[in-house]
Amino acid sequence: MGWEHLHAPDLRGLTVVMTGASDGLGREAALQLAHWGAELILAVRDRAKAEVVRSRIVRETGRPEAVRLVHLDLADLDSVRSAAHGITELAGEHGIDLLIHVAGLVTRRRQVSADGFELMMGVNALAPLLLTDLLLPLVRERVVVTASDAHTAGAIDLADPHFSRGGWSLPAAYGRSKLVTMLWGLELAERLREQAGPVDLQLVHPGWVLTNLQNATGSARLDRMITEVTRPLAMPATQGAAPVLFAATQPLPPGSYIGPDGIRALRGRPTLLRRSEAALDRDLAEEVTAWARAESGGCGV
Repeated sequence: MGWEHLHAPDLRGLTVVMTGASDGLGREAALQLAHWGAELILAVRDRAKAEVVRSRIVRETGRPEAVRLVHLDLADLDSVRSAAHGITELAGEHGIDLLIHVAGLVTRRRQVSADGFELMMGVNALAPLLLTDLLLPLVRERVVVTASDAHTAGAIDLADPHFSRGGWSLPAAYGRSKLVTMLWGLELAERLREQAGPVDLQLVHPGWVLTNLQNATGSARLDRMITEVTRPLAMPATQGAAPVLFAATQPLPPGSYIGPDGIRALRGRPTLLRRSEAALDRDLAEEVTAWARAESGGCGV
């Protein structure tokens, strides 16, 4: 089961900007979008891996114009700004029909980005917000943001958002980065809804997918053990891409949260999911989004 149950859209003539398309579920989503006719601008950190994806898309679709690449390092806000400039030039007068954030990061220990952020917070939450703010004037239809049900394990502490004073753990830091993502997604979705324009925002939880994001406990032996124990519950990347594709292409209420319909949203077909109470707190969303924009230099709607 992958995306074969989705209504196959005709994306010919549409420009899709995507992060995280050089590997895993992002790669699979990019491949399918290209088969549906989209013209892709892939914002990637690893050019060599992205060239492999590009070659495969050209080979399978026969459309050499279907994929263009822009360098993007989400751990460096200067790179985000440079990528936004490059994407703007490539998109041209047509603009961007779909902006899809898939790129994400899990770290085994506390690390700091080029801008001094806790690395998962920077890559998973702050940089995508900045890129969205910079590109939003060009977006014509939809923004899709990959979050995670791990947001339920996150807690907001704006007095020490980057765990500078201690207390860092993988679940706490990853969960916080995804809760911040859920909250700025909620806030931006509401602002777009108030404008009553053509653009909406959708949030996505891919489910438990067999990708390299799982291999981050700090112990190779434990990583292997977790992979083997959870493999029966996990989906391959081809299936894990389905919620992203669903959120990107299907008619949905603005600001929906999409993920698998199975037990604990680990696997299954895309459906509307519930989110934590914190992720629905509009006052908290406004506060966190203002903080995130102050950190990243975003501009808002």
